[in-house]
Amino acid sequence: MPVQALQDAGQVFDLIMNSPKPVVVHYWAPSEGPESPLAPLFFEANEERGDVEFAIVNSGFIHPEHSPDEMPLTVLYRDGQEVETAPFDPGAIQDLIDRA
Repeated sequence: MPVQALQDAGQVFDLIMNSPKPVVVHYWAPSEGPESPLAPLFFEANEERGDVEFAIVNSGFIHPEHSPDEMPLTVLYRDGQEVETAPFDPGAIQDLIDRA
């Protein structure tokens, strides 16, 4: 499945709660620019990892467990639960993807 670009909080919750695979969500605020400069990292990982779902939320929404002050933020979820977070750092995000 391709990297999903999500706008709606309901879509984000549905993916997190219902995916049988681990889910990596990159929360991006449009105020930071039209697209995260790390988007290519997720597209590349998606091609290599069929066992993980990837989504980029570019609406400014962030899961209520976090604050908008934490954006941009990348989060790994398993079975509907947050497992790990990574700040806006390509190396930290790649490590999180490798552990997904």
